[in-house]
Amino acid sequence: MLIILIAVAVISSLFAEFFYGYVADKHQIGWVRPEVSEHAAIMRQLGRTRSNRFDF
Repeated sequence: MLIILIAVAVISSLFAEFFYGYVADKHQIGWVRPEVSEHAAIMRQLGRTRSNRFDF
């Protein structure tokens, strides 16, 4: 029974770690995205884009 309890604790800890990493990445992307979007708009106006990679 102790082994099952430890296994459940380890699995839930790993799940929590992955969930925290996902949420932290989404939060970080939210801060970066306006700058990237603004940069892409400026580059489109200048006519220096070579690909549609940054179309928002």
